Amino acid sequence: MRIALVAGASLLLGATSSAQSAVNFTVSGTSTIRGWTCEVAGTTEVTPGSATPAPGFSSGVQAATLTVQVGAFECPNEEMTEHLFAALKPDEFGEIAFQLDSYETSAQGATATGTLTILDVTQSVRVPVTLTPTGQGATIEGEVSLDMTTYGVEPPVVMLGLMKVGPQIRIQFNGLIVP
Repeated sequence: MRIALVAGASLLLGATSSAQSAVNFTVSGTSTIRGWTCEVAGTTEVTPGSATPAPGFSSGVQAATLTVQVGAFECPNEEMTEHLFAALKPDEFGEIAFQLDSYETSAQGATATGTLTILDVTQSVRVPVTLTPTGQGATIEGEVSLDMTTYGVEPPVVMLGLMKVGPQIRIQFNGLIVP
């Protein structure tokens, strides 16, 4: 869910041409019975442009978008995946998307500001990211916490209400962004 946020971070990595890179996301939360974790990979498209350089990249980013296919989420068991799909409605809302609006750099990386869209609800978000230069580009990593109800996602309730998923989720991400 906060998955789209990662896209903003990867957009910060100035590329010399429009490029697509993969970013892996781990989304976790709690319930009245146990914690849970699901994973998904997203695709980031970066359009280079003249802007503030980010660690490991000499040119800025003109535009960046991260897209996650909701139907690609994988959870530890089928029942958990079914509950996730019931909450995220992949047949109706197939993608989660982050669109970068701006970024501020620091010695450790950057803070990406943009819009995150889940279930057709768009909210402004800020995501801190760490950028580490590599020979091919840069690795990006970070995490952010969100309240899924802000995006209209109803936390699953199962077993006649004995198990309720909490609304707070933590999204961790990492990947290699190649210019």
